[in-house]
Amino acid sequence: MQTNKKLRLIIFVLGTALVSVASYELFYWLTHVYEFDARIKTELTTLSSSVDANIEKIYVKEGDEVTKGSLLVALDAEVERLRVAAFKVDLARERARVNKLLAEKDALELNLRSRIATKNEEIRALQIEHKSIQDRLNLARKNLNRSKILHKKALLSPKSLEQEQAKTLNLEGQVNFAAAKVRVAERERDEIKASESSIDIIVSELSISEINIDKIKILIKEAEEELKHRFIVSPMNGIIDNIFKYEGEHVAEGEKLVLLHDKNSFWIEANIEESQLRYLKISQNVIIDIDAYPFDSFLGTVTRIGSVTNAQRAKGSSDDVKASKATQRIPVYIKLLDPPKTIAPGMLVEVNIQIYDQLGF
Repeated sequence: MQTNKKLRLIIFVLGTALVSVASYELFYWLTHVYEFDARIKTELTTLSSSVDANIEKIYVKEGDEVTKGSLLVALDAEVERLRVAAFKVDLARERARVNKLLAEKDALELNLRSRIATKNEEIRALQIEHKSIQDRLNLARKNLNRSKILHKKALLSPKSLEQEQAKTLNLEGQVNFAAAKVRVAERERDEIKASESSIDIIVSELSISEINIDKIKILIKEAEEELKHRFIVSPMNGIIDNIFKYEGEHVAEGEKLVLLHDKNSFWIEANIEESQLRYLKISQNVIIDIDAYPFDSFLGTVTRIGSVTNAQRAKGSSDDVKASKATQRIPVYIKLLDPPKTIAPGMLVEVNIQIYDQLGF
């Protein structure tokens, strides 16, 4: 009798426990969306060669952690280096030519200014001399006129008159000669000024040199850009996943060299049955179980709900594709709020999306 009571008690306890577990599981089944078809995803970046070349050196190995801008692979770049160096020599030579032309221009301008200034001083001196002689001539002519009047009145001897006439004629000759010297000096100054055209020629050559310098700078920039293509650098902080080539191998344009992923950009893609879609919304909390960490759970949040099913994504958007009657799945994207220290794309996870607020609990 006592045994029967104990047995009934055990059965009652077990039944109660089973009912409790079933109720708990039913509650969770009604208030959560479970999905086992989920994986960790990340941004995978493939770096390819943009030129045909031989691999000179590989600076990383698979699994290495790299920072943005780190040198990963160097291709043979000797020819490009020589091109850049040759263009820089051309640039230095053209700049030296510009400096030489500028020095010639400055020297020529200084020489012309000096010669013109000297000639102007000479002209002013000749003009003063000419004016002085002209004044003396004017005075001599007055004296000659007075001498003629005195000679007519027999107050001046013929000899004195002749002397005044000779003096006047001499001064007239000096005036003409002085005027001629002024004209010659002015012509010489005009010839000096005409040589300013040499400066214009130098200015034209300077303009040509400046154009050549700009052209060489463009060629240098193009050559340096071409040189950059010989050095493959990391576009992000990431981890090297695959290296497809070895040192010394030849790579063609567009051929893959390195595969890496962003170590700070992970998300979970869970393929949810379409029948559960009406319960989902952005910012819902998610409990995440990662197979690699069986004793830990992690938190996440829904960030995006896909707009097409996986079947449609696989087949494309062709209108003539007949929809399968089988249950379709829609990708839901989940952000890990507290990711583990070690994580890798492709890891299997299980997600538990909390939807009880949608059901009124």
